Amino acid sequence: MGIFPTPSSVPPKVLTPRQKRGLEIAEREDELRDQWRNFDRERTRIFQETGRKVSGKESQVSKEEKAVRAELRALEAERAALLKQITDHEAKLRPKQAEYDRIRSGAKQAGKHRKILITKAERKVRAELARLQSERAYVDGTVRRDRISGQVAEAVWNTCHDPETFGSEDW
Repeated sequence: MGIFPTPSSVPPKVLTPRQKRGLEIAEREDELRDQWRNFDRERTRIFQETGRKVSGKESQVSKEEKAVRAELRALEAERAALLKQITDHEAKLRPKQAEYDRIRSGAKQAGKHRKILITKAERKVRAELARLQSERAYVDGTVRRDRISGQVAEAVWNTCHDPETFGSEDW
């Protein structure tokens, strides 16, 4: 086994309901944006073939495109609501963590050289804040974008570098 864990050796991460919903929202948005791009391509194709400009204004598009736009707005509103829930929960925990930080800072300034132990309550607050940060990354789409960019980078690396084409000019 190498330095890096293989996918089979890494236990699957248990996702919270908000994390799952964040991934579902991101996937559905990708599908809807693809559909929207197809509508735009169709307008461009019509313009190139006929010279007649087709409007993309909301009042002048097909029912299908209106449905896509409406669903995108609904998903964006749901994402905003989930992010607000996360922000509100964090706002309740931040003062508690700030108090623990003040106590720790005061002990350091008092000259206590021994290591200041972390209490169970502080550990619990830190874990909850970390979970909320993770949920925020899933809900706002950061995790999905990072996964896609990682897959793209890996694909580029795999197609560009093999033992026969790799050389010192690659660096």
